[in-house]
Amino acid sequence: MPQQPDPAKVVRIRSVNELLLGKKLRLAGRLLSYDSTTGLILLLEGDQALLVDVSLCVDYWAGHWVRDRFGMIRVIGYLEAAPEELPIPTLPTYAPAPAIDPTLVIRALVVEQPETDFDISLWNAAIEENERMERLVAV
Repeated sequence: MPQQPDPAKVVRIRSVNELLLGKKLRLAGRLLSYDSTTGLILLLEGDQALLVDVSLCVDYWAGHWVRDRFGMIRVIGYLEAAPEELPIPTLPTYAPAPAIDPTLVIRALVVEQPETDFDISLWNAAIEENERMERLVAV
């Protein structure tokens, strides 16, 4: 029987913390900035942002989403703790500075642009409902 990959836990950016270290996560947000030197992007949800290492996902043919500032993207990857604070990609001058933990990074395995009718508020509402149900079952 073929080996099955680990499922990714669907989480909001604002819910990412040290308790999820080593877990495979699925996130969605807006691309705030990209640093081609480090391969890091800032994935934004409201006033929270998360560093994502996309170096394994960007090449000449697959990196079209990198140029779409504030475009919606989905990411699947593992949450890791950086041994030292990572450099924050340069923010656009017109964007307010979000809250960022420079010691947490998602090592992306997959980055994709969702369909044009992707609704981030529906995505977040579904995650919140799932978390609510998990808390009820745990009691």
